[in-house]
Amino acid sequence: MALKKKLFIGIDLNQEKAMITFFHEGMKEMETISTIQGEDHCQIPTAVFCTGQGNYFYGDEARKRQNRPDGTFFEDLYIQSLDPEHVGHRNMLVQFLRRLLKFGEKYQDKDLEPYLSVTVPELTNETVALFDFVRNELEFRPENFQLMDNTESFFAYAYHQEATIRIHDIALFDFKRDQMMATVLHSDGYGNVKRVSASKKVWTVPDFILENEEAKDKFFSDIIREIFSKRIISGVYFIGDGFDGEWMQESLRMIGPHKRVFKGKNLYTMGACYAGYRNIVTEGWNYYYDSEYKLQGELSLKVMHGKEPCFLRLTRLGENWFTPTEAYFFLYDGDPTLEVWVRVRHKVGAKITSFTLDYLPDRPPRSIRLGVQAVPVSGSEVMLRVWDDGFGELFESSGKQWEFSVALGE
Repeated sequence: MALKKKLFIGIDLNQEKAMITFFHEGMKEMETISTIQGEDHCQIPTAVFCTGQGNYFYGDEARKRQNRPDGTFFEDLYIQSLDPEHVGHRNMLVQFLRRLLKFGEKYQDKDLEPYLSVTVPELTNETVALFDFVRNELEFRPENFQLMDNTESFFAYAYHQEATIRIHDIALFDFKRDQMMATVLHSDGYGNVKRVSASKKVWTVPDFILENEEAKDKFFSDIIREIFSKRIISGVYFIGDGFDGEWMQESLRMIGPHKRVFKGKNLYTMGACYAGYRNIVTEGWNYYYDSEYKLQGELSLKVMHGKEPCFLRLTRLGENWFTPTEAYFFLYDGDPTLEVWVRVRHKVGAKITSFTLDYLPDRPPRSIRLGVQAVPVSGSEVMLRVWDDGFGELFESSGKQWEFSVALGE
C-alpha cells in the first residue's frame, strides 16, 4: 500500500467514562490503555480539574480534587458538551481527549499518521455538531477522523473475530447502571459484500432487582429467552459493569452450552479501532454495516468529457451522511438541464432525475463555470447545490445559486 502507515486510535466515550485503544499494522494485537501499570484499569472518568494556576488533572486524579477550592471541576464531559451553551465543558472535553491521545506518543517514533475513530452510545445531530468542533480543535483532517455509534463499533469488533462466531446472528448485552440493552447483528448473507444490520431493545432495571442477585439472574434470563426466540445465535457478548460478580447462573444455562460467550469492557473502543482500520484497508473485507445514518444510495451527475459522456459520483453509498463531500466544477455547454442518476441500495438500476437551472448569467458560450456539491441532510435525503463560480478574471460570479432536494428511495 502506497499510503503512509497509520496509527489507528479508538476512543469509547459514554456518559461517565472513556477508554482508548491503539493499533498499527506492526502490532500483533491492539492495546487498550490502563492508567495504572500492571492493572486492568482502562475506564477513565471523563473529568478534568483545572487549578487557578492553569494546571490540569484528569480522570481519577480530577475526581480526587473535585471539592478543592483552588480550581474548577468538570465531569461527565461528553454529555455536558452536547449542549452548545456549555462552552467550558466543550473546551475541557477537547483538553481531556488531547490528554488521552498523549498515550500514543510512544508509537510516534514509527512515523505513523494518526487516524482517530470515536464511538458514542447514540448518534444525534447534536453529537455530529459537537465532534465537528472537536475534530477541528484536535486538528484532525476529515479523512483521518470517523464518528460512529456503539452498535457500529460492536459490528466492527464482532466481524473481526473467528468466523465461527458469525455463522449466525451475534448478540450483545450491555448492562450499565440501571439499564440493559440487547443488540443483535444479522447478516443478509447474499452477494460478495454482505449487509449487516442491527436490532436493539432497552430495559430499565428496577432497584429491587439490582439489589438482589437471584432476582437479577431471573430478570436477565427472561431477557435472554425473549431475544433468543425465533433466532439462531452463534456468538454472545457481555459488556458493562452490571455483569460484575458471579450472579449469572440461570442466565448462562438459558444461553446454552453450544454458543461462544465472551465478557469484557473494552469491546467498543477496540471496535472503533477496527472500524478505522477497515475504512483504510478494505482488501479482504466483505461486510458493511447498514443503519439510519448511512447513506442509502448515491448520486452521480452526467457530464460530457470531450465528446464522451461520463459521471461525477457526488455521494457514496454506505458512507455516514455527515461525512464531508467534494465539490466539482464544470463548464456550462448551453443545456440548462442537469441529469442526476440516483442509485438506491437494494434497487436494480438507477433512477434518472432532471433539474433545470433557470436565469443563468448572460455570457458568451462556455464562459459559465458551475460548481456542484451534494450535501446529505440525512441518510435518505441529499441537497444538491449548484452555483455560478464565475470565469477566472474575465467574469465574476453572479452569486446565483440553485438547490434541489433528492430522495434516496421512495
